[in-house]
Amino acid sequence: MLARISSFRSPASLFSVRIRWSRLVFAAVALSIASLAVMIALLNSPLLDVNSIEVQGTDVVSAASVKQLVGLKGQHVMLADLEAARQRVLTLPMIKEAAVLRDWPNGIKVVIVERTPWGRWRAENTVWAIDSEGVILEGAASSFDGPIVTQVSAWPAIKAGTVVDTNAIKMADELHHRGAPLPVPGILAFEWSLSEGLSVVTEHGRIVFGDADGFEYKYAVWDLLEREAQRRSEPLLFADLRFGLRPRVEIGLNVGRGIRNHDHTTASVSE
Repeated sequence: MLARISSFRSPASLFSVRIRWSRLVFAAVALSIASLAVMIALLNSPLLDVNSIEVQGTDVVSAASVKQLVGLKGQHVMLADLEAARQRVLTLPMIKEAAVLRDWPNGIKVVIVERTPWGRWRAENTVWAIDSEGVILEGAASSFDGPIVTQVSAWPAIKAGTVVDTNAIKMADELHHRGAPLPVPGILAFEWSLSEGLSVVTEHGRIVFGDADGFEYKYAVWDLLEREAQRRSEPLLFADLRFGLRPRVEIGLNVGRGIRNHDHTTASVSE
């Protein structure tokens, strides 16, 4: 019983605990007020206004153009809208990726990744470089290996930033390396139009591939048609391979023909 009574705290000890808790609460409130005061002071301090913008990663793009688009100079470094600035930078056609970062205490750092040439696209007597996403790059394309796809339709209008058909470039590159099914006729050029897609210009005529769907099948049908034309000792003038089992074909004196067998490995050309 005496042990249980002695375990109870005296009123004096409880009062001491209350005082300590009051001091802790007061200290916490005082610290919060002090932090708020420091934050307000920082937000109003001209020492944190952006006064420098550093641009990294430029080669073709003008660093001055990037700085102008960032447009954060004079703004408070803590309040500056970095995402909006990044979106403005990405409007430059030659920029593929961009990061806009705070550079404490009063600077902004912009790190960009420029687009690099991947293929060539001819339009209106100008050969343009395009990147792997099909974006037309500024300036004429430099000379490098690979085919040129010539746009023969008026649309889309070609300028820096326009996006063209990357699948056409990929098909042209594959056909360039693979070559025509037979040594003769050889491939002379690749053309693209909005209505037909990719066409192969041969020494004898045109082969319309369209899009990349069923590429291997289309190539096999082209092989079949060239062999049939060779058997007849007549040129394959035209073949539209976009319609699967019944391509439009012109061999010799422009006589229309079509595939009549569903299996292209055994198909033959009907009269």
